[in-house]
Amino acid sequence: MSQRFEGRNLEEALQQAAQTFGVERFALTYHVLLEKRGFLGGMKRIVIEADVNTEAAEPPPAPVVESRPPRSDRGPRGGGGRGGGRDRGGRSERGGGRGRGGGPRRDEGRDFRSGDFETFLGDVPEQGVESDDARTVREWVETCVALSRLDVIARSSENDTQIQVRLYGSDGARLTDKHGELLDAIQVLANKALVGRKVEKEIELDCEEFKGHREEDLGRRAREVADRVRLGGREELLPAMSPIERRIVHIALRDDADVTTESRGDGFFKRVAIIPRPTESAPETQPEP
Repeated sequence: MSQRFEGRNLEEALQQAAQTFGVERFALTYHVLLEKRGFLGGMKRIVIEADVNTEAAEPPPAPVVESRPPRSDRGPRGGGGRGGGRDRGGRSERGGGRGRGGGPRRDEGRDFRSGDFETFLGDVPEQGVESDDARTVREWVETCVALSRLDVIARSSENDTQIQVRLYGSDGARLTDKHGELLDAIQVLANKALVGRKVEKEIELDCEEFKGHREEDLGRRAREVADRVRLGGREELLPAMSPIERRIVHIALRDDADVTTESRGDGFFKRVAIIPRPTESAPETQPEP
């Protein structure tokens, strides 16, 4: 039965698969589910799905290459003069340690390579301990974004009421573009596909703390409109919003003593009306399911 493995590169992921199955590398079949690349193109993380190929033939041994002693590119040091010798191009070759600029001018072991600059952007956090339900949700989301060819990595967490999946990667802006339409769409699909069938808790997706910023912004705007309605005594309509956005507005104003909210319109996108509360006591607005 195929399983998923994750590593910083393909070699590491395949090594984990070989150790898990207890076979040699040649006996594995695999395909790549997700590749996370660095800022300059270097590989950062990879997710594969691997299985054992019982019909795989052992590859022939590699040919033996005769080793030769290392060749020195430097000739004998001449003279004993303070400036050392000269190379074939006539350029001065500085001596050992006492002359100005002696020794190597750069540390070859510290050269930057592709992907190193991603460390300045923040690394993806390691996956913590997760329940079977949280793992089911995370793997579903990973498959969904991989099929969408989005370059992101999923990490799960959990509380008493929700399974939360946070997405990290270079395609985060695509998920949060246009008020987070794509992020909300994947969340809706995850809840419809999994809640009540494979998991019991509600699923929430977020990327780059987008949900927290959006909730603060929508709540602030709703309270500003509520202040105008309270002063003018006339209702106001907010722009058309998704169910998740409307829910934020309903919750932000449900305890307001002077105004109430209701959704108007048909279809997926509806408008929220903020209207003065009747003078007599009225039931509190309930958020949309």
